[in-house]
Amino acid sequence: MGPASLLRAFFVVHWALPSAAAVVSGLSFGHHPLLVAGVALACVALRPIHMGPILRTVIVVSVLSPLWSASLELYEWMVTKVIEGWEFIGTFPSIFLRVPGRLLYIVLFLVVATVAGFLQVVLILGPLFALIELESRGRQYSRDRRAGRVMALLEDPTGGPPPRFSLYLRPFATTGHLASNAVGVQASATEQPGNIQTDFEAILAAAFPAHLPLIALGRPGTLLPTRPEGVNTWPINRTWDIPGTGKVACTEDDWQDKVKLLARQAELIVIVPLAFAGTVWEIRWLHENRLLDKCVFVMPATMEGARDYSGAWKQATRVLRSLGVRPPAYQESGRLLMVAKGQDVMRSLPSFVHAPLPRATALLLQFAFLRRRRRELAGGRR
Repeated sequence: MGPASLLRAFFVVHWALPSAAAVVSGLSFGHHPLLVAGVALACVALRPIHMGPILRTVIVVSVLSPLWSASLELYEWMVTKVIEGWEFIGTFPSIFLRVPGRLLYIVLFLVVATVAGFLQVVLILGPLFALIELESRGRQYSRDRRAGRVMALLEDPTGGPPPRFSLYLRPFATTGHLASNAVGVQASATEQPGNIQTDFEAILAAAFPAHLPLIALGRPGTLLPTRPEGVNTWPINRTWDIPGTGKVACTEDDWQDKVKLLARQAELIVIVPLAFAGTVWEIRWLHENRLLDKCVFVMPATMEGARDYSGAWKQATRVLRSLGVRPPAYQESGRLLMVAKGQDVMRSLPSFVHAPLPRATALLLQFAFLRRRRRELAGGRR
């Protein structure tokens, strides 16, 4: 078994590996069976975007092992000793001893804290972020390989049974800019943004299981940036890029032919209908070939500190109306929309996003119901 085969085998157990680690660690370290079952279930149900199976396994084993409780006890012991040292200096009989003693104590504390922080970066954070980056590239590589296999089977049907997949269409200019979630949003428009943005493509990619992937045209191996423009604070500018949809390589000469081939065979087509030349051509072609009812239209959200898509949506509305489709007015929160077969009004999809679930997990359920509904309408085909 070569390296590529080992990598594929590893990603098959993408969700099973952390769950198995939870069970083995929980039972080995004597945790309550209900706690073990809860952690294992969480490893299956959650659809993490920034973390792959190796990192989640490391976190699960660390938290369930005695190392976690020992580190908490060590931290509490250190805090206690710091407080005791400060109070001990306060018992000095003279202010001329207490003031320089406390100044020296503060300097010593700052030196120790700086050294401890440096060691934490070198020994813990550095390897951790390196693992995030390495695993993100591995996950993207796996998705790209899967997308390449889908394309190969469509171009040469004799190579195996028809693949099941969904297609993601969007203007290339929006890659990395469809911010749908943010952490640490800036306080005002005049301040430098300090948030870590999550592109909606990453959430979509995590919402589709490995055996029913979401693929797109693009450059294989490219990760989605989460660092906002203008922010250069380590480690955000180094290792926070995350995987997106699996990419099928294309050129200026063949991208339209590949879109046609993929769109005809896809179970669902997820499209960001903004008024860019390539996307307008895709929408018109889908309309001419009566495939709009297979599409899920993404109204991009506008997050504070990110791009405002209200103007772009108005332009897209004019294109859709010229085809007889009536989209709704723009909402900053964004929406998922569909056009039912034989109708012309875009309607919002019932959403699980506001349920007490991670967004990728909610979308996983939503798209699973959509695929099932389409198969029922098609008489059980696919």
